Parts: sequence; structure tokens; C-alpha cells
Amino acid sequence: MINRLQYRRQFLLVRQVVPELDTWPVMTIGNYYLHIHPDLETTAVGDNGKLLVLLGYFFDPQNYEATNKDILQNLLLSNASFHELITALKFHPGRYVLLYWGEKEFYLIQDALSLREVYYCQSNNNVVCGSQPNLLVRYSQPLIEKSLNPELLDFINNHLPYLRNGRLWVGDETCFDKVKHLMPNHYLDLNTMSVSRYWPRRMLENIELNKAVELATNYLKGVLKAVTNRYDVMMAITSGIDSRSLLAASRDVRNQVYYFINKHKHLTSESADISIPRAICNRLKLPFHIHNVEGPVDEEFKKIFLSNTFLAKDLILPAIYNVYYKNHQEKVNILGVGEIGREYYDKPPHNLDGYYLAWCLKYRKSKYAAEQCDKWLKETIPFTKKYNIDIMQLFLWECLLGNWGAVGNSESDIAIEEFDPYDSHYIYELMLAAKKNQHDIFHDLFQQLWPELLEFPFNPPATQKDKIKAWMKDIGMYKIIKQLRYRFDRCQFFNN
Repeated sequence: MINRLQYRRQFLLVRQVVPELDTWPVMTIGNYYLHIHPDLETTAVGDNGKLLVLLGYFFDPQNYEATNKDILQNLLLSNASFHELITALKFHPGRYVLLYWGEKEFYLIQDALSLREVYYCQSNNNVVCGSQPNLLVRYSQPLIEKSLNPELLDFINNHLPYLRNGRLWVGDETCFDKVKHLMPNHYLDLNTMSVSRYWPRRMLENIELNKAVELATNYLKGVLKAVTNRYDVMMAITSGIDSRSLLAASRDVRNQVYYFINKHKHLTSESADISIPRAICNRLKLPFHIHNVEGPVDEEFKKIFLSNTFLAKDLILPAIYNVYYKNHQEKVNILGVGEIGREYYDKPPHNLDGYYLAWCLKYRKSKYAAEQCDKWLKETIPFTKKYNIDIMQLFLWECLLGNWGAVGNSESDIAIEEFDPYDSHYIYELMLAAKKNQHDIFHDLFQQLWPELLEFPFNPPATQKDKIKAWMKDIGMYKIIKQLRYRFDRCQFFNN
């Protein structure tokens, strides 16, 4: 059993079969071979010289009984080209990699947040792409070496370890030479090994807030109905907005959901992330499970866990092993990120550049981070200007959530499958296009879905420091201090 955990739920596309992966199913696609871990859900349909291969899963919120195969067949029959398929995909939330093969075409595209990760090799090698660079390197021929770029090495050694537990990479590179990360809103042409942006490609029309809320609530309810129809599910509830919004969306299927919270060592019974969801569930008469996650972790399990995923850290390992692996492997864990519906970053300065973006990620002294952010900015800003997309929201989407945000999902693959109901272009477009001049979109979502949930506080400040910070934000002082800090750090950076 322990051997099955190595690279669990991962895939590897190669030019020649890898004999060492003989326990994995292999699929021939044109001149390529697709090795698929036995626990990675896989669906394939073909017709008229075209083939679609789905690694993972997606849903149809309007037809909750539709299977992966149903949706794939409909996509294949209803869309004449790959680019038509891209447009049709935006309505289907999921966590997936989709391969599109035709006589002269071979493309790869992911879910909106790229939570089913893809790394690809730009050098002449037997390995083409796969779930993690660790997997590519292990089976590479010739052997892929680590990069010797001095600025990248400085980033890895002196900056990366100190932010977000060492899991916040910047840009689309890795520590391995010629191995890159496929970022959200981009697809990979496997014939040329080139990457192209596919979103945004149209102007988002402003939508009245009440209309956007109506569409979003119906969509989220449909998503929760679809996932609970297909899988046994569990859902963590905290004191935050996003998890509670998914609780609200699950109202009609609440008897099919296992609600819980993991009690990590930094939490007590009176911590907001335990006391508030406990009070909510008591009020709504929902069973609520508090998991004590601390306990010994099998050393072989830990070794495999750390080798499976790029940037893996043992921060949440006790929960993964003692909760998900031991007790809930057959469930799908529902969690969500709704920050794209809120203003996460402040408005950028008029002289927006890569350093400001790196500074927002808290890489205030890394030349490599600033250069990578500048590269992203130059590639992206023509699209945001043309289609009137908020550059900072797209930065949040692609550079924070697309890197740091995906690591936790990939880490959890060793034990459990995870799904984000917000993970679709449809709902992100609604959130970005909604007129928010009246009040917060989430307030109205709760009013529509489950208004009683508004009676409980969201993320109340826990410490004196948190209370002071909240007070400073209320009177506008925090933003002024932040701007002064940015100017000071910028001056220091460019004068060194």
C-alpha cells in the first residue's frame, strides 16, 4: 500500500514508455505515452479523429447528474475547435487537466485556478510534462539538472524560506533547468511546447449586483448539488467568509455533507476558527466534527509526502496523515477561495512595475522576484488594458493563488481529493463584472443562500495586535503607513 502513495494522483506524459512505472496504466496518444497513477480519475472520449482525455473531474451545475463522460461527450460534439472548447469549459468547475488531441493538434488546459498542477520540460527530453517537477526529474532522460542562475539561487536560499512557510514561488520557473509551471489562464501546445494565454479574451460587461448575486447563488447551489450527488464529501468551516459561503451554498444538501474543523496545535477550543463554526452548527442543528490532528506520523509516509510535491512542507502533515489518510480517504474535501470577489490588494501606483508586485508578495529585497513579476506584468498588461480587467485581481489569481494556492491541494493528493466550487471562469467573471458600489457581493450571497449565517462574526481579531491593525484600517491610518513603508523599501531596493 505504501508504494501506491508515491506520486499519488499524478500523471506523466513521455515520448517513450517509462518501464519503472509499470504499475501505472498507460495510454497512447499519437506519438506520446501518458502514464497515469491508478488513483487519478481518468475519462476519455473520441470521435471523428479527435480525442479528449480528462485527468480529474468536473461538473455541470445545471445538470447535476451528469458524469465526467457525459460532459466530455457533450464538449466534443458541441465544439468544432479547441478554442470553442475553451469557451465551453468556463461553466464547468472542477480540478482537472484536459488533453485535446487531433490529427495536427495536441493541447493541454487546466481548471481555472490550475489546482491540478502541470509542469513541463522545455529541453529535448523523454519527459514532456507531468503533475510535479519532482516526477519529471526522476524519470528524465537525460537527467534534468538544477538551475545555476545566481539570482534564482539567492531567491531559494535567502527569500523563499521565510514567507508563507516556504511555499510561495514567484513566476513560472522552478529550481530545475528548463522546467516550467503552467500558470492559470494559459494552455500548453504540446506539439511546439509553447504556452499561450486564453483568458481574458473579451470585455467583461458590468452586471448589476443583484443580477450577479442571483446567477452566482444558483451556480454555487448547482455545484454543491452536483458534487454531493457524485461523491461523499466533507467541508471544513472556519470563521472566514469563503468557507462559510460554501456552507451557505450547501444548505439544500446539508444532510449529505460532513462538516468539520481540524484543531491544529495553535488553536484552542475558544479560538474563533473553532468556537464560531461550532456555534453556527449548534444553531443550525448540523453535526460538527472537531478533529484533533496532532499525533505521530509514519516516517515512510512523511518521506513520500515530502518527495511527491514541489515545495512540500510538513506544516499540515499531521492533518493529512491523522485525519484524511487514516479516516477519510474516500471523501472529497470541499474548500474554496473567493478572494477574487473581494479587493485583496490595494489599488496599484501609477508607476506600476515588477517591484511593486513582488513587494505585494512580501518579497521586498529579492531581485529575482521583482524580475519575475516584471516579466508577468509586461506579458499581462496589454490584455488587462484591452479587456478592462483589474490587474491586481488577475495578479492575485495567477501569481498568488496559481503558485502558493495550489501547493496545499497537491500535498493533499497523497491522502484525499480536494475540490474548490469557486474554481471556474464563470463565477470569477461574475465577481469581476459585478457592480459593487452598493455593498459587498458576499453579503448579498449570504442573504440569498442562508441569511442566519450573517448573525455570526467573520474573522474577529484574536490578539491585541490584530485589534490595533483593525482599528488602524477603520480610520485609514493603516493604508498610509503601508504606502510609506512601500516607498522606503523601494528606495532601499533600488539604491542597493
